[in-house]
Amino acid sequence: MTLQDWSNLAQVIGAIAVVISLFYVGFQIKGNTSAVRSATAQAVHDNYADWYMNLMGDADLNRIAIKGLKDYSSLDETEKAQFIETFMAFISFSQNAFYQWREKALSPPLWAGWELLTMNLLAAPGGKEFWKERGYVFGNEYRDYVEKVILTRKPHPEAKPLGAFRIG
Repeated sequence: MTLQDWSNLAQVIGAIAVVISLFYVGFQIKGNTSAVRSATAQAVHDNYADWYMNLMGDADLNRIAIKGLKDYSSLDETEKAQFIETFMAFISFSQNAFYQWREKALSPPLWAGWELLTMNLLAAPGGKEFWKERGYVFGNEYRDYVEKVILTRKPHPEAKPLGAFRIG
């Protein structure tokens, strides 16, 4: 074999190695994408679970949340501050889940469930008032989605914010 033949053979072997490398990288990216989606779903779920656990662990805050969801204007100054702090956290978690869903890091079925939770709270009389007063602080895309999609849907007939009262 001539030196030219060896060179040609080396180029063919190199090309095959590049193709194999690309398949391997593609496989690794697919696995990484799955891991990122799982981690995203877990983080979003943890945010919501922690929020509910904190609310459940504080009877006074729970009372304020139910009172505010029924009639936002009935809250005194301190109650209103606690309600706003509590629900700004929840809606911030919802906004995060929304953007994760839009970026395809969160699966549509998971977003659909969390979207319903958000709708149940914002569809309550006090939730609507809260959103009218505080919705401006959220991102434009999320705010538009809430106002054009979430708040225009009719709540499920069994919808009960925090399991306390019917809105549907």
